[in-house]
Amino acid sequence: MRGADQLAARVFRAAAYMLGMTAKHRLNDILRDADTYAHLRDINPEMPDFVWHIMLGYRPHVSSVQWDAVRDFTLAAAVALRPTTYDSTRRLMTMSARFHAWLWATSGIELTVDRVYTQNNIDLYLQNQLGRRSKTHKWGVARQLVANGRALTDAELKGLPAPDLRLRAPFTTPQIATMHSWANSLTTLKKRQNAWGLLGLAGGAGLRAEEIVDTTVGNIDAVNGRVFVNVPGPHPRRVPVRHAWARVLLRSIEGRNATDAVFRGPYIEEYPPRIIQVFLTDHPALVRPTPSRLRASWLIHHIDSGVPLPVLKEVGGFDSYHTLFRYLELARPLTASDFTGLLIGEEIVR
Repeated sequence: MRGADQLAARVFRAAAYMLGMTAKHRLNDILRDADTYAHLRDINPEMPDFVWHIMLGYRPHVSSVQWDAVRDFTLAAAVALRPTTYDSTRRLMTMSARFHAWLWATSGIELTVDRVYTQNNIDLYLQNQLGRRSKTHKWGVARQLVANGRALTDAELKGLPAPDLRLRAPFTTPQIATMHSWANSLTTLKKRQNAWGLLGLAGGAGLRAEEIVDTTVGNIDAVNGRVFVNVPGPHPRRVPVRHAWARVLLRSIEGRNATDAVFRGPYIEEYPPRIIQVFLTDHPALVRPTPSRLRASWLIHHIDSGVPLPVLKEVGGFDSYHTLFRYLELARPLTASDFTGLLIGEEIVR
């Protein structure tokens, strides 16, 4: 009797496995789909085969009726957006397919990029479908959908503000020395130049990761012994580089063409700053010099040095004071007695 039960259980598991394979992973299904959607592959003939197979094999957790209705549009949009990695392709398919299915089911609109990717549709989806999800999850979904819409249409779309993530303490002096030693120890000049450029731009001028990869040698100039970075992008500004970091930044650009990127690496269209993450992973350091923590250390140094917040807002490229205020919790503690003279109106020597 026990043997019969075990046999029945094995048969049940095998049947369940085959059903699962039929739904998602069977090779003949993927090959059949490849013939059906071959015209979409022609939109981007240079797309890697593994990316195309990920797209064809993807099935969202929505009804078959919804998926049948939006699959053509979802695949066409995904091919046009040209993902190149496994992670970016899965993220793109997951977030866009669910959004398309929800929109079709709730509105029944004709699926065109101009009608689908509107600010109102994205906002309603985040509010009605993802209302109970975490701020971080909604921010990530909004970021992907807005990126889709900006790439596929001319719409001026806005995402959600970045969630308040936990700040890490600024780097200590010994940690900074360790990072400089790491940069100097790399095996080729190009690697050392990348490391020096990363340290100089993030640690010396407080640039964000996306600003670092957009900065060229021509964006850096020296005037009367002072080094400045003319930051490109959506927050253009001119930032003085701290003396302690200026030399390492100048070493990174010495003898190079003005059009060269300060930090060089293969361009990743979906998320260009990933080349920094890849570089740091391929060349591990005892103290990992992440752009976000280097920027935080730069900001906190200036706060401790008494640089006025309006000036920091300008050179830090902040749209508002909200994010900047978060760094005050890591700054050096101050007391009212430190400012008695200022508070009573005594003249302060500057």
